[in-house]
Amino acid sequence: MEAQKIQGKAKSLILDNGVELTYCEHGEKNSEIIICGEFFFHTFMPMIEKLAEKFHVYGVVMRFDGESTEKNSDGSTNWSRQWGSDIYNFAKKLNLPKFHYVGKCHGSVPGWYLVKNHPECLKSFSSFLLAPHTKESNSNNFFEVAQKNGVDGLLKATIRKPEGIQVKIAEMSTVGKIDVTIIPKYAVNFAENIWDSIEDCIENLKNVEIPVEYLFGSDDLFFQDHLDSNIFAMMNTKNSRSIILQGERHFVEIDCPEKLANEVLSFIEESKKIY
Repeated sequence: MEAQKIQGKAKSLILDNGVELTYCEHGEKNSEIIICGEFFFHTFMPMIEKLAEKFHVYGVVMRFDGESTEKNSDGSTNWSRQWGSDIYNFAKKLNLPKFHYVGKCHGSVPGWYLVKNHPECLKSFSSFLLAPHTKESNSNNFFEVAQKNGVDGLLKATIRKPEGIQVKIAEMSTVGKIDVTIIPKYAVNFAENIWDSIEDCIENLKNVEIPVEYLFGSDDLFFQDHLDSNIFAMMNTKNSRSIILQGERHFVEIDCPEKLANEVLSFIEESKKIY
């Protein structure tokens, strides 16, 4: 089932703890590395392929089951940390040097784990459509639309181009079910699951030495739901650059994948300069 979460050739890797990770690999001819983590790689593939023109890109499937090393006090898995730990161990298993991490929404969570616990392995971090939530939410329209109008209603509100809706539905039909019960806590409100407290998170943001890029769509319900947190993160993260794409919604990787990839490429190039 994990292999179905990748469009095209899928590979697998057994970590030292016995956990199997599924991934894809593109741009092998390039020396500089980007790692992306996501729940699945179908609609993300145009962006991955664009990045692979200049980088060696690994797309790692973020899992929902299997053995875990990151535990909560009650013994349950802390998935916010586990996804990050998996990416770190993936890189170590392949003997990868320092890399750029790129993640969109839930896919940015492993990047924040690396910022907190293993900054030495990062060259830069592109955190798209999600920042640590250190403020109370402004609204809950993203999930309320899903609850009231179902998947079709949510997709109409989160994809700008109508033809993209069927593309997303087709993707969802191939990858099986995702445990949506853990998404709000571990893939959305993850700050206190990675840091010891909100205060620790804010302190880390203000002192991080890794170049960080934030990108949001102005018409993304999720951006608006957490506007105060997003603005605070953009204004208080050291070494950061922030981009707001006017008119774009949550599934920008469907509506404009090349624009998304170009923002990553531009940011990485700028991050290498000393001003």
